[in-house]
Amino acid sequence: MRNRLLAVLCAFLIVSCLGGLFTSKDVQAAPEKVTGKAIIIVVDKMTIDDISKEETPAMIKLIQDGSIGLASNRTLRGKNSLDSYLTMAYGNLARAYKNEIMAYNTDEMVPGREQEAGKLYYYLTGHEAPENGCVLVNLPEIALGIEDENVTTQPGALASILTEHGYKVSVLGNGDLHGEQARYSVAFAMDHRGQVVLGDVGKNTIEQETESFLGSATNYEYIKTKFAAYLKESDMVVVDLTDLQRLDKADQAFPEQIEQTRHMYLRKIDDFIHFASLEMDPTRDLLYIVSPSASQEQVDQKNTFTPVIAYGKGYKSGGLTSGATRRDYMIANTDIAPGILNFFGLKEPTGVMIGQAPYTMAAHGDEDALTAVADLNMKAGQTNRLRVPLITGYVVGIIILILLTLLGIFLAPKNSPFYKITMLALAIVPLVFLFLGKMNFKAEWMYIMVAILAVLILTAIVWRFSSQDAMKAIVITALVTVMLLDFDVLTGSTMIQSSVLGYDPMAGARYYGIGNEYLGVLIGGSIIAMAGIYQYYKKRWLLLPIALFFVFQCYLIAAPSLGAQSDGILTAPAAFLITLLFLADIKMKPRNVILILLIILLAIGGVTFMELQRPAEEQTHIGRAAQQIIDGGAEQGLIIALRKASMNIKLIKYTIWSRVFIAILLVITILVYRPVGALKELLNRVPYIMKGMAGIVVGAIIALLINDSGIVAASTTSIYLIVPLLLLMLDLQHGELEADKHSESLSGGGVNG
Repeated sequence: MRNRLLAVLCAFLIVSCLGGLFTSKDVQAAPEKVTGKAIIIVVDKMTIDDISKEETPAMIKLIQDGSIGLASNRTLRGKNSLDSYLTMAYGNLARAYKNEIMAYNTDEMVPGREQEAGKLYYYLTGHEAPENGCVLVNLPEIALGIEDENVTTQPGALASILTEHGYKVSVLGNGDLHGEQARYSVAFAMDHRGQVVLGDVGKNTIEQETESFLGSATNYEYIKTKFAAYLKESDMVVVDLTDLQRLDKADQAFPEQIEQTRHMYLRKIDDFIHFASLEMDPTRDLLYIVSPSASQEQVDQKNTFTPVIAYGKGYKSGGLTSGATRRDYMIANTDIAPGILNFFGLKEPTGVMIGQAPYTMAAHGDEDALTAVADLNMKAGQTNRLRVPLITGYVVGIIILILLTLLGIFLAPKNSPFYKITMLALAIVPLVFLFLGKMNFKAEWMYIMVAILAVLILTAIVWRFSSQDAMKAIVITALVTVMLLDFDVLTGSTMIQSSVLGYDPMAGARYYGIGNEYLGVLIGGSIIAMAGIYQYYKKRWLLLPIALFFVFQCYLIAAPSLGAQSDGILTAPAAFLITLLFLADIKMKPRNVILILLIILLAIGGVTFMELQRPAEEQTHIGRAAQQIIDGGAEQGLIIALRKASMNIKLIKYTIWSRVFIAILLVITILVYRPVGALKELLNRVPYIMKGMAGIVVGAIIALLINDSGIVAASTTSIYLIVPLLLLMLDLQHGELEADKHSESLSGGGVNG
């Protein structure tokens, strides 16, 4: 009977993982191959707030006729111009190294080397330099450095593909300031040999500035002349307008002077954009205006989105999105290179680019795209600023309160209600954080006050509704939280996206579905809620609805159009299956363990197979990773595994959630030994809740091992382990936990067997 039950439950879980794959999202078809020109205007340090009718009328006109969006800025290192230029240009994560970006015109003298750039480039690379072009002298340093980073990034991939198909690329402009060279655009336009066949990034592209405190600025008249010539001779022109970048690095000035200078250069930049737009035919040409990195002021405000404008063939009035983000008005910085290739009717064939071509999203009625993008930018920045105080406060609260409660178990039996209420409050916080971001307040301190007030009110309500039964209160809280999460995922994850406990799209690691924080909440909350219900009612027939409930959670996690959590597809089925085995009193014999592993592998295989049948534009990161492994073989699989492992190790070292996990481990270790025999007594009195906790342990361990943000998911999962455990210990110590009369007849060797 039990084996048949296990088989039925396993079948349900397989179906859940596969069933989610049949829901897809319509995506605009890729443009047909064109023979027009591509113009890429790079305006580093520009923000969405810089674009206005007064200062940038040309950009406003392009937005009205084209598309606008926000780009994330994830790189291999940090939020800086160097790494952002490289990442945007290569369509994959990249960074610079010791010598940064040493780029010159072929005939320029390299400072301190007494050699022409072309000669030094030849001696370092073995390649002949182009006569009228530019070279990246330290290409070997960057290429070899990236090879050691566990990524598939190929420097110069964009221009190499264009060159292979007969297209010519040129580059123009530099960001030099006070003798410090900044020719980052060469890295954008170069091929895999580190050269651009036609270009000028030398001293002629700048002029002495007498109208501001910068000292030097872009020579717009020279740039205009060269641009018109390059546009005739090449198929793609990259123009680097860097005055805002210079302003970001210039001498400190009073705010009003900085603002005045910024407006002056914005007008000059906009004037050039107007000039460039008149030189193109929007029915056959493409114009991208991109900003690789945010200004220091924006970074300080934790708002690092940068604007992207797409105008010309393939784009219409509206907002930008892509298959990588699946978010309105949002793309990844790695989407720019695939977008350029898409314009030319080309694709990167080997999987070295992780981005996907941006496209114009479906319009939302009469919604103004620029206003919508500005609102999204403001809200995302606000969420990021709130994340630090709220999450830090929550984490510190978890650590302090579980340690105090541990002391209370031994030292303060009369204060049991206080500890129970504080433990309940910890479990309610993820619920409050879920809907907090949907509120609109003018002052950010109001969110903090409302969060505290909401936790207090909800704690009081649940405590009273549960008749001051702490364990029942936890079960109710977990169930309500999971149900609200389910509703949100089914309706577009808008609450998760705006929650401080959600993910940060500016960082570029995740844009849609369930993030690692709420993945842990979903798994841990689901298990403790179902284990608690089964403990209270102890009816065998409940196993089927519990199994169906777990199936539904797997569906939400696996469905590409919903959760699309690749690591969760491993974690959730394993944790849920183990929990079901324990609740069904099926012993963990070797054959059952093997069966569980086989089912999980089958589920993953089914998910992967179905993902690979979908068009590339509709695939989630699960399908794209699988395709990369197919194209690159075992080596590519190893790179992905190493990248995930290195990210997890990095997070374990730096994330504040590590402190939570360590504190929970410390408390559990103490409770194993003291009070003596307490855990065994709990197993006898509340066997199914304890078996649910065993399932949570499995989920936390798997999340920690296989997730690239495993420490985060493991920590939030473990909240639903430590809080109930401490509550049960309090009840046991203070004689408030009744013996389970059914434990001998219903409980088996699930946990112990």
